[in-house]
Amino acid sequence: MINTEQCQFPISAQCNVELDTRPLFTWHKAEIDEVPDRVALYSTEGSYLSTVSKRSADNLRTYDEFATMLSDGVTSGNLNLEGVTCVDNIWNDGKRFSRLMTFPQHTFNFKHEDYQLQLWSWTAYDLSWAEQFIFGPLNIVCLNGQFSADWKIKGMSKKNWNQKASVNASDINAAISSFNDYPEQLESMANASVTHDNVKHLFENTLAEIKDHINPRVSDYRMKQLSDLWSTYERKFGKNLYAVYQTATDWASNPEGRGMKMNMVRSRSQQVVDMCKTDDWLALCHHEVKKVYGIAPRQILATV
Repeated sequence: MINTEQCQFPISAQCNVELDTRPLFTWHKAEIDEVPDRVALYSTEGSYLSTVSKRSADNLRTYDEFATMLSDGVTSGNLNLEGVTCVDNIWNDGKRFSRLMTFPQHTFNFKHEDYQLQLWSWTAYDLSWAEQFIFGPLNIVCLNGQFSADWKIKGMSKKNWNQKASVNASDINAAISSFNDYPEQLESMANASVTHDNVKHLFENTLAEIKDHINPRVSDYRMKQLSDLWSTYERKFGKNLYAVYQTATDWASNPEGRGMKMNMVRSRSQQVVDMCKTDDWLALCHHEVKKVYGIAPRQILATV
């Protein structure tokens, strides 16, 4: 049953997968024994979801409870909730759940493109996705989510049966503050010039790199995707870090290739966050300071 009492943004009915916990058994020499510490999770409609420990099953939060937590969180801060859109989805036959909330009253324009504040969130009954959520701006023109080191994944727990995520007024108000400061960050990127060699080196060492401790290498396929996107954004915005950033966020937000899109978006968005923490990225951000003062990127704690 959906919890609609005092919940401003309840889960959509088609995504409210309710749980049915069933015992597991072993069969040996014509004898059946119940497995003492593991159970099978099914939907109440009979679809198999996953096999987990009893402890995990006892602590697992339902999608309805997760959506209610998000609703309570966003209504606790200073968000303007007029016109909010809330899109729920289930994936892999109910094994995974995502929610995307957009707050159209929180918006700004940069280089003739509108940005709106969004909240992405995920959880999973098969425990393949940790409970997590992230605030960030959405570029309305190209539908690129904006991922950077400043937009930290909030409330992330390694496994959702071990530590439940939460959104509170402090998280909400911090997200609003970061959103309001974001145009200044984009302006700094637009004023930071880059060369083709800079961009190639950055992508080869971050987004296009296949992280294999035995055979680390650059993916030609990813590099081709990134190069094509870079050409588009370079023509649109010029040879600057803003064009590089739009290239990276487009690659993360609109993946092509095999695999479930939401998995790819989650993975690639984290790669963009990680890219924005590297010395290569920081060197491009602070190129002029480094050139004039001889200061290494990691020595610069903040831009004031």
